[in-house]
Amino acid sequence: MDMLGFGLSDKPQAWSYKPRAHAANFEQLMEHLQLKDVTLLVHDFGTPIGMAYAIRHPENVKNIVMLNSWTWSLSKHETFSKTSKYLVGPLGKFLHSKLNVSATDLIHDLFEEEGNMPELIKEHYVKALGKPEDHVRNLACARELIGVTKWYNELWQERKMIQQIPTLILWGERDKLVHIEALQRWKKFFHECYVIPFEEGGHFLQEDSAEEISKYVDNFVQEEQKKREPVHE
Repeated sequence: MDMLGFGLSDKPQAWSYKPRAHAANFEQLMEHLQLKDVTLLVHDFGTPIGMAYAIRHPENVKNIVMLNSWTWSLSKHETFSKTSKYLVGPLGKFLHSKLNVSATDLIHDLFEEEGNMPELIKEHYVKALGKPEDHVRNLACARELIGVTKWYNELWQERKMIQQIPTLILWGERDKLVHIEALQRWKKFFHECYVIPFEEGGHFLQEDSAEEISKYVDNFVQEEQKKREPVHE
């Protein structure tokens, strides 16, 4: 799903666009839809938001599928810290709002097969933050990557609420943003964890290897469902 301020979702003026607000908004959506037995697929910035829901409502989440992600403070993460500080500085704001530089650079840096990406998909990512006048307001997300250490730490401290949930991790090993150390951290955490590495995959596996990802997710959900079915003797 596109969170508020991103992609095809609305971009209201009077909204904070901070991770905690996104998490509350996602929780309200799930409650409105009254979804149960959910397989939660999370990735990147959406992972802390999705995990916040799972931590508060573990009874509603039967599986987790994760692509390159984190759910802890990034204040000491060199790449994220530099990006966040750059984007909210005067030059970053100008380049981001007038030239869409950060989105264009992101596509170039994080997609392993940018040259093979259909133009419509590439355009969707580049223009993900909407019109130029919308961009600077949405930079709250970038600032908060390192600015909400307390919230991220609170989530990580409560992580045991989801430790027993079966989890499939699909990881692009050539990711320039979320490094392999994060994968090792997740592997140590989840009790029932299946990891499928993509040696040539980058940060956006859902675009780089869409068909493979779909098959792995489908098989995982089916196998977990079989485990829950009663055994007839």
